[in-house]
Amino acid sequence: MQTFRGSIPGFKVETVDTTGAGDSFVGAFLAKIVDDHAILQDELRLKEVLKYACACGAITTTKKGAILALPTPSQVDAILKGGSK
Repeated sequence: MQTFRGSIPGFKVETVDTTGAGDSFVGAFLAKIVDDHAILQDELRLKEVLKYACACGAITTTKKGAILALPTPSQVDAILKGGSK
């Protein structure tokens, strides 16, 4: 088993409500690794998945509530490319 250390920078967003942010992060992370567990052994790919999950959690905080605040793939792609959420 590989051991990686480091951190993934967060995204600056205008937070409205933090409800569901952790669920969004975990859901995005699990969705990315469920079909390819090898990601967990590849530091670069793992960092990309964690960055994606961070983006999902950040976007979720920009709206009130949880379910309705979950991001679409296009919203995540936009924030990852440096655009708006």
